Amino acid sequence: MTTLVTPAVPGPDQGTPRGGAPSLRPGMLPGMIPPDAAVPRPRRSWGRRNAVWLVLLPIAIVVAAGASSFRVWAFWWPVGLHQEVDRVAIGEPAHLAGEYYDAFGLDVPERANTTVLREVDATVTGVEQVDELPAPSYGDPVPVPEGSIVYEVKVHFVAEPQTDLSGCQIALVAEDGTRYGESTTDVLGNSNRCSTPDAAGFVSEEPEWDVTSYVLADPDAEITQVRLAFGGPEYVTFDLP
Repeated sequence: MTTLVTPAVPGPDQGTPRGGAPSLRPGMLPGMIPPDAAVPRPRRSWGRRNAVWLVLLPIAIVVAAGASSFRVWAFWWPVGLHQEVDRVAIGEPAHLAGEYYDAFGLDVPERANTTVLREVDATVTGVEQVDELPAPSYGDPVPVPEGSIVYEVKVHFVAEPQTDLSGCQIALVAEDGTRYGESTTDVLGNSNRCSTPDAAGFVSEEPEWDVTSYVLADPDAEITQVRLAFGGPEYVTFDLP
């Protein structure tokens, strides 16, 4: 008598015998996917995954550039001569007004750590080429450098006593825009070009006074203007005839 033996089918928690084909669940045909099987999702492209950031990137760049440009403006604007506040002909008075922050109050202690309004009326009374430089207040005579000429600039000032005159600039401007003598120290070594040689400090002592400043320039330069400032950005211009 022959006995038929039916092979056992592995249950759902039993693995597929080594070398055997996977078994089907009851009621399923070959090729069918079990309903509880995980279906892999298609992988999105890099552009779709970062679409929001790609939209916000140009906005972020504009905001960053604007903030950076503001910081540059705020840092550099007070440095240099950018804002002409008055323009007159030589021999006429010009009014120069601008605010500055007095951090130390060296000459006027009560101004320490305050913002001060400086107002000065100035008149350029003469611009003349001279052959040599005068003797300085101290030290040896200063020779005229080879390849340069000297201009003598005379200015009359009117201001309230104790007006801060530090940082004074008396510059000559050529027809092509080149500026000469823009330093706060002149060729003779004077560190306060808007004060009289006998001034004790950097503030005005009288309501009116006159100064003479010397500027070196190129021999071929055609001087057309004088500019007066106190470090900027405000300045006044005097047009030469």
